Amino acid sequence: MQKKKLVPAVALIAALTWAPMTMAQTGSKSTTAKLCGMCHEQQQGVMMGFLENISLKSKIIQMDIMSHKEVVKFTNQTTVKYVKDFADIRNYKKKGFQINFTEKNGEKIANEIIRFDILKTVTNDERLTKAQFKKLRQNPTTKIYDVRPPMKYKMAHIPDTGLMPAPAFDKFIGKLPKNKNTPIIFYGVGGCLSPTASLKTKSLGYTDVKIYIGGYPDWVKTETGVTAPDWVKMAIGKGVPHVLIDLRDTAQVKKGHIKGAVGIERNKLAASKNMFPGNKMAPIIVYGPGATNAAEMIHSWGYKKVQVMPMPFAAWQSAGNPVQSGATASKIAYKAKAKPGTISIADFKSAIEHPGQMVIVDVRNPDECTAGKIGGSMNIPADLVAQRVKDIPAGKEIILYCNTGVRAEMAHTALAQMGRKNRFLDAMVSFDDGELEIEAK
Repeated sequence: MQKKKLVPAVALIAALTWAPMTMAQTGSKSTTAKLCGMCHEQQQGVMMGFLENISLKSKIIQMDIMSHKEVVKFTNQTTVKYVKDFADIRNYKKKGFQINFTEKNGEKIANEIIRFDILKTVTNDERLTKAQFKKLRQNPTTKIYDVRPPMKYKMAHIPDTGLMPAPAFDKFIGKLPKNKNTPIIFYGVGGCLSPTASLKTKSLGYTDVKIYIGGYPDWVKTETGVTAPDWVKMAIGKGVPHVLIDLRDTAQVKKGHIKGAVGIERNKLAASKNMFPGNKMAPIIVYGPGATNAAEMIHSWGYKKVQVMPMPFAAWQSAGNPVQSGATASKIAYKAKAKPGTISIADFKSAIEHPGQMVIVDVRNPDECTAGKIGGSMNIPADLVAQRVKDIPAGKEIILYCNTGVRAEMAHTALAQMGRKNRFLDAMVSFDDGELEIEAK
């Protein structure tokens, strides 16, 4: 019975924007993201994934296929669907898109760009604002599920919510309540994950299913989250950048604390504001007495990723997790992890002065270079990099830059797929009276 009920929901998803698919493969890599592949088989000349970025100047769009990145060009003949125009596409970063394309000389050229608007399947009374969500979550019978991938959930999630990752829905289906009249709420990142889980859940006979449309990104604008102990343990072991604050009194902290934590007694937190990093996007995790109130205070200072780690230190230690004893560091040290494929500002400046086995490529359009250009660099617009790769000296690492890092990253993806070693500068670049200025994002 369940299988028969599931078919209409899947058919409804497919009917929104996509024609029936047949199994095919373009090139050596899949052009269908794993999540999209839950309902659609791959088709020749069709790409399904999530918008990472778009450059209107270079007419390039970069897609996240979950397993890798894909770069597609568009032209004045490319049509768009479910967006106003090319500029409007910028408003849907991280959202689902289908691109129908043709391949010519090793480059993918978009014929049609379609925004996957699965939210059309969600009725108005099924959509929850933050205020409505906060009210309904007070009901003790309500079940709330986070549909993002497990590691995203473990890193940060809304308090008192369970995990139901949409890409692996069938594996977690046993977590749904037996009573099919139970109120159920799904949330994710505001994209297609929650509607997909909702459709499947309703197809199983559940009668009260709603979606918190804004999802976790909307929640953290005004609220704090929860970090799972598993994520903290992983972050310590793998050196993932984070800030960990132990709120217990100094004597307790000296006897033992989570490895890497900085001890700040709860009653001294307000006076310690200046200790915190300037980067407001730094993940800050607090544990100990009064952790929830402490997290709310730090959040009020403008930090966007503030979470509580709910496990008491005694339980953490008993579980055999990493601990230290003695005084903690007196300062909070945080350095964000660079994007894969990037070059630091310091190394970029060094490459300008001493290029050695590097060649600097400016991927802006020629007219943009009139305000200034790095001496000795090549100018190859991002949309022409793949065509003109033979113009770049072989045997040298390619260093790419533009004015924001967006087009440089797209060019990086294209060159990496061609096997050319390269890095890109992910920073703001400008020229004041011809003088180079670089500012970190």
